Amino acid sequence: MNIATVIERWADRYPDREALVCGDRRATYQELESRVEKAAGIVANLGIAKGDRVAILMDNSIEFLEVYFALTRLGIWCVPLNTRLTADELTYFLNHSEALGVVYDIAHEPAIRTCAGRCPALAHFISVGGCEWSTALDYDTAMSGAEEVTSLGANEADLDDVQAIMYTSGSTSQPKGAMLTNANWLWNAMVMSSTLSPENLRVNACAVPLFHTAGVQTNTFPTLSVGGKVVIIPTAGGFDAAVLARAIETEKVRFVYMAPTMWTAVSKLEDLDDYDFESLSLPLAAGGVVAGTTVRRLGEVLKEPLLYAYGLTEAAPLVSVLTREDALKYPGSVGKPVITVDVRVVDDSGRDVPVGEVGEIIVSGPNVFRGYFSNPDATSQGLRDSWLYTGDLGRFDDDRALYFVDRKKDMIKSGGQNVYAAEVEEVLTQHSNVMQAAVIGLPDEKWSEIVTAIIVLRTGNATSERELIEHCRSRMASYKKPQRMIFVEELPTLATGKVDKVSLRRIYRQEPPQ
Repeated sequence: MNIATVIERWADRYPDREALVCGDRRATYQELESRVEKAAGIVANLGIAKGDRVAILMDNSIEFLEVYFALTRLGIWCVPLNTRLTADELTYFLNHSEALGVVYDIAHEPAIRTCAGRCPALAHFISVGGCEWSTALDYDTAMSGAEEVTSLGANEADLDDVQAIMYTSGSTSQPKGAMLTNANWLWNAMVMSSTLSPENLRVNACAVPLFHTAGVQTNTFPTLSVGGKVVIIPTAGGFDAAVLARAIETEKVRFVYMAPTMWTAVSKLEDLDDYDFESLSLPLAAGGVVAGTTVRRLGEVLKEPLLYAYGLTEAAPLVSVLTREDALKYPGSVGKPVITVDVRVVDDSGRDVPVGEVGEIIVSGPNVFRGYFSNPDATSQGLRDSWLYTGDLGRFDDDRALYFVDRKKDMIKSGGQNVYAAEVEEVLTQHSNVMQAAVIGLPDEKWSEIVTAIIVLRTGNATSERELIEHCRSRMASYKKPQRMIFVEELPTLATGKVDKVSLRRIYRQEPPQ
């Protein structure tokens, strides 16, 4: 039993049921299963075996999932890579994961050809969407002549086998490769289904990149696990809110899970009121603060309130979710821990803090990852006595609703006081003229760090630094308010839509604003 088995089982039960939609292409479960079997045969014929690693460098597409499930069926560890990476960055990931092969979109071939001479273990190259390199295998051509591999015997992966190495974003060091098992995936899918209901998951629109845990694990697999339909939103040209809105309307999408910046883009659509969002029963946000203006605008057109979830790659990923029933009871929270996950909030010594106090969120359960690939020091630091130390700060209320406070690394130490960037960002985005806000600490001789806000204003609105500081002063303790404001046209983001604070720190610590 592994995550690819799910496709096989639904193909057996409901072969003609739609599984995937991407643009004008559609695939039933039987068609998907057949192509997964063919892709598995292609990879097996190359001599790549169970326990080996193969990287995937592809934008959102049906082929991405074909390859992903084919590798899983063979017990090969998938290594999804960010399509925004440079050749130098890709070289690091390919060498660190000791990948024997890489499957890539033709658009990324120049980068892969550069990596080829830098990665000694990399021996197999499969190009999707065409092939211009004699060293590579043309996926489309190979698939047209491939036979289905219906019985893989001892090669087939089991629940406890590692399924993927998912690389986490680097902050102060190189990114780490979280090893996730088939069981991690299945537990996460089961928990999402039991918490959010199979009916809500039945039709999903995946606008987040499939190479990220939010794309393939949170959006895609839970829907496939209940025999549902995944509407894949292409990502090659970046996120297009209008494409997503049309997909929700035409495909009767029920479930969408995205970062706050992506929901903001949806709220800014000029023709937002013209779309039919009646089918959308589960709009979920995670990974940051959604501006109050965005929430209000979405509230005017969505059938349901925008809900929040908390998770992380190492937890495969869901830890807690704010359900519709709890949305009014616990405003501002990320809900209660899901049924199979145990959550504690602890101090630096690992002792539980009193209710209401802030501490580090730690997690235990069958969803927790195996450890970091080829990094025992990071594994021993992150996994202690079966508990995953998340590096996130939070607090519980009396009903055990969880409130995310901030990332430990984003906490600002100013004049001996702890300032939580997320709290300041939330207050700033309550101002009607603020579209987005990112808060970081910048070095200061007197205060150690000063609270600095990088602001994106709503189009056509003018707001002074003094006005925003006064806005904050009236809503929080004086030491928390920003001491510097920087106004920009846009914030740098990661591929998932989260604000890239690592880049912001790098820019403004090295090149202070004039």
